[in-house]
Amino acid sequence: MDIDGIVDYIRERQNEDGGYSFCRGAESNAEDTYYAIEILRMLEVKPRNMDKTVAFLQSLQYQDGRFDSVKVAYYVTTTLTCLGSKPLKPISKVVRFSEGMIEKWESADVYIEAVSEIENLYLAVEILKTFNSLKNSGDVQKHVLRLQNNDGSFGSERFSRIASTFYALKTLILLGYNVKTLCDVLRWIRRCEVPSGGFVSSPEESSTHMEDTYFGVKALKVLNESPRYPQKTLKFVAGFQNPNGGFRRSIFLGISDFESTYQAVSVLKTLLTLF
Repeated sequence: MDIDGIVDYIRERQNEDGGYSFCRGAESNAEDTYYAIEILRMLEVKPRNMDKTVAFLQSLQYQDGRFDSVKVAYYVTTTLTCLGSKPLKPISKVVRFSEGMIEKWESADVYIEAVSEIENLYLAVEILKTFNSLKNSGDVQKHVLRLQNNDGSFGSERFSRIASTFYALKTLILLGYNVKTLCDVLRWIRRCEVPSGGFVSSPEESSTHMEDTYFGVKALKVLNESPRYPQKTLKFVAGFQNPNGGFRRSIFLGISDFESTYQAVSVLKTLLTLF
């Protein structure tokens, strides 16, 4: 893996306002800024123009404390915390916004291209946990547990089940639930593991993308388990890197993006601890 190439890839895509965009010339956005800062943090590289980055992120919150979405709220609050700062508006407004996301989560329509129907719930719970404002955790636990399938996985076939299983486990951990008591979930994740390296989104799938391996490795980590084929998975993930230093979503072809690069770096750091 070309570490210097990754750092250059990220730094070259910082805009004048301090934010980032994986597509050069495009406006800065919360998601890419979050991934950029997280990638640099994992690589132990100090971000440039941090004051500008903080100001950009703070500008994404409305006067009444709202954000455009729970994802934007998560990206902004998490990245500001990483940079040693916080939102300009009172934390109470961020908390109320996140609580509202949880209240309407069960009945809300999920964007058809979303990777998991549980992702937004996890993000809202993570925000509330960060600010020590999580309430009614028992009710949220019940909602999540109702999404477990007979084979041990979580979520519907309309979405990535390896992603939904990861987000369900992470959410339950935040809520204080003992995930070791869940039936068959570890066995199901193991069935998604590919002997030649990587993971698939469900045992019935044959093709794999970067996010499948990310969710598989991270789901095992939540359960204090490790991949069976770490060396082959390391080599597999390294094959996603493009000449510009970034990583693509598909093993075959595609442009680099910050999310795939974040997932690759995160997986590699997790796997390297096993050697």
